[in-house]
Amino acid sequence: MNLFNPPKLLNGLQIRFGENPMALLALFTGHASKQQWSEQEIENVLRTAKKGNYMNLIKTLRAHIHH
Repeated sequence: MNLFNPPKLLNGLQIRFGENPMALLALFTGHASKQQWSEQEIENVLRTAKKGNYMNLIKTLRAHIHH
């Protein structure tokens, strides 16, 4: 579920299942910053991603990536 209306998506990022959660969060943050997302937007996604288990993290990050 994308947290933004209209949906906000990153380009050029792949989230691979099995990677370290902290590495995935850092990767997402770096790409979002380069694509001029605000700190508030990035924090919103990260906070939601961290709320659950590993699958929640993957699903949340993938929901914000253009495939």
